[in-house]
Amino acid sequence: MQPSSNQHFSLPRFARLFRRHTTEHLPGYGMAAGVLAGFILLLLGIMAFLSDGVVSPKGQQELYMVFLLIANIMFTSTVFSQFGEKRQATVALLLPASHLEKYLVAWLCSLPLFVLAYTGIFYLIDALVLYTAARPGQTPELVNVLGDWHVLSWVVTVLAMLHGVWFLGAMYFEKTHFIRTAFVLFLLLAGLVLLNFEALRLFITPDMKFATLFANPVISEGSNFYTLRLPAAQSRWLGWVPLGLGALLWGATYFRLTEKQL
Repeated sequence: MQPSSNQHFSLPRFARLFRRHTTEHLPGYGMAAGVLAGFILLLLGIMAFLSDGVVSPKGQQELYMVFLLIANIMFTSTVFSQFGEKRQATVALLLPASHLEKYLVAWLCSLPLFVLAYTGIFYLIDALVLYTAARPGQTPELVNVLGDWHVLSWVVTVLAMLHGVWFLGAMYFEKTHFIRTAFVLFLLLAGLVLLNFEALRLFITPDMKFATLFANPVISEGSNFYTLRLPAAQSRWLGWVPLGLGALLWGATYFRLTEKQL
């Protein structure tokens, strides 16, 4: 039996679904935001204490990126949890909305809206800690997360790829989504790294010393070591690979959702 919904998009119907989702999950989201704020407050407080009240913009930026990636994949692994339990899955499938609309609600909440909410929480806690811990004569300097284009582009591409992995895992697995997705990803990466290294040794040189995914391989000749690099123009295109993988995983998640039946 297929759910009574089609694959077309209706803005009023999508808005009703989004309001229902927000109302239903707002208490849980608020609690999660409080826990996240607590961890950021704790680490920023420790950093400020150890550095005499001054946390460098670089330290703030690193904390922002690390917490963003970890918090996002943990949150993303829960967005399809209702499909893991039979009764909740029945209710979710019978909602008067299309698969596309259900997919978009989960995608919007777990990526763009999550990033906006996380950034707001981080800046609030960051300002609170820096201005509270500042000594007389010190001028706190808040990090500008949009200031460095190279760092920003790296965060966007890595976030897209990791989000795609855990987005698909949240839909594919019925329980313990985060752990199972992490375990499968670990096995897959270990296998790809091994195959990549052996393939490079076979087709380039048996003197290959180091080679991993998305990195320049290193070869040796006697006591000398050389790094193989792509031309600059091709290297720039290589940076889009994680973003492309993320898009493919988003598409796979949608088609997996359309297979869900009562």
